[in-house]
Amino acid sequence: MIRLLVWLALGLPVLLGPPGAATAADPPRELTLREALRQAAQANPTLKIARLEELIADAEVVRARAGFLPQVKAQVGHTLYDNPVKIRIGAGAGPAGPAGFRMTNRNFWSSQVVAEQTVFDFFATSSRYQAAVLGKSISRLDSAQVRDNLFLAVCQGYFRVLRAEKMVQVAQQEVTQLREHLKNARNLYEVGLTTYNDVLQAEVALADAEQRLITARSDVTTATSQLNKLLALPIGTPLKLAEESELAVPVAELPQAARTALERRPDLKAAEGRIRQGEKAVTQAQAGFYPRVFVQAGQTWQQNDTWLHDNQWFAIVGLQWSLFSGFDTRAQVRQAKERLEQLKLKRQDLSDQVKLEVQTAYLDVKDTAERIRVTQKAVSQGEENLRLNEERYKEQVGTATDVIDAQTLLTKARVNFYNARYDHQMAKATYLWAVGAINELLENKQP
Repeated sequence: MIRLLVWLALGLPVLLGPPGAATAADPPRELTLREALRQAAQANPTLKIARLEELIADAEVVRARAGFLPQVKAQVGHTLYDNPVKIRIGAGAGPAGPAGFRMTNRNFWSSQVVAEQTVFDFFATSSRYQAAVLGKSISRLDSAQVRDNLFLAVCQGYFRVLRAEKMVQVAQQEVTQLREHLKNARNLYEVGLTTYNDVLQAEVALADAEQRLITARSDVTTATSQLNKLLALPIGTPLKLAEESELAVPVAELPQAARTALERRPDLKAAEGRIRQGEKAVTQAQAGFYPRVFVQAGQTWQQNDTWLHDNQWFAIVGLQWSLFSGFDTRAQVRQAKERLEQLKLKRQDLSDQVKLEVQTAYLDVKDTAERIRVTQKAVSQGEENLRLNEERYKEQVGTATDVIDAQTLLTKARVNFYNARYDHQMAKATYLWAVGAINELLENKQP
């Protein structure tokens, strides 16, 4: 008995879990679209990587600016000779060989401190610095484009989850209505008004609808997991998304929308910055044909028993010129010019691509809006059609096939309506992205 009590005392806490342990699943995390965008902006790893690129570009500016400042170097060494350095005195040679005078110790310490400043290098340093400053701006524009792409993906993922949830509702409604039809078919069969074929037909249709319900629920889980990945949340986090009101898009005709995109898109601005950066690269490469003017100043010290002055100060004005580099400099200039031409072609291609994206998104917004109008009317018609066929079947002036066909049409109409509704939301998000205004959803501005 005592052993049983001890076992219960030790075992029950293990079986029941620690005090305060959760006994139910965590409640779903409630999010609005704006909150989802804020979460992505703060935690998405792809955006964090882009922001680290900005810090790398900042450091490159510091490195390029170092070319304007003097370079100071220090050196300390210990030298060992097998014989000390000597100079010959006189041309004759005695019995012991030519006379000589020792110039250095055989074993000595030495040090040197040198400061060197470039005076003029035909704009090589200034071009590198200006290219680095442009690179800093480009990295920020690249981060802005990564952010816009992320926001578009979040909007699309957000509306995909809402659409998947609506598809579950549609499938559930279909299952409920088919169960009711199956019940009616069985009742009519039991009183001998219909054949068993109506019951079988209803059971097959119900099984098919239940299968679609299972698939729809799985689609919700998949869409939620994909959105969690964008938001940097645990993949299995349950979400409760607020039904977003209609996204506001700027009212503009297509030509005006295209001009707005060309002015606002970060990737286009970055492409223009890369062209200017390429021009600086050409100048920097061409500077290799010309000399570099510099000044040096410093101090040397050498341990020496024969010198009058161990310590020496010096100043140098110099000209450094690479007269022949095996055509390397010429090849660098040619590469820089060809890269510049490549950047210009990419900029033109990107401009055309932006115009195409704006046009596609503009037309999608109009098309999906029209689809909503058409499919919304079809849902009302489908509901009335189903009601009439159910009444006709109950009165035995219609067939079970008519009811199932009406149910199929209604489900299709509902699916088309919700597809059109959320396709319209995603089309407007794509339009805002195409014109460079999707970031304003986070700022809660009117685009």
